[in-house]
Amino acid sequence: MRKRILLVEDDREISKLITDYLKQENFTVLTAFDGEEALSLFDKEELDLILLDLMLPKLSGIF
Repeated sequence: MRKRILLVEDDREISKLITDYLKQENFTVLTAFDGEEALSLFDKEELDLILLDLMLPKLSGIF
């Protein structure tokens, strides 16, 4: 079973680079671009790891 990672990064270029790399390493990657979206996914999904940017729109990564 592939490990599931939630990537929370507001910079879309950085998010794409990290996502592409993780997918190449056979991870399933879910992405969120702000803190509220991240919390929503956190509540709904079963995750193995969260990669979290601290400076996010709407809700900080230090909540």
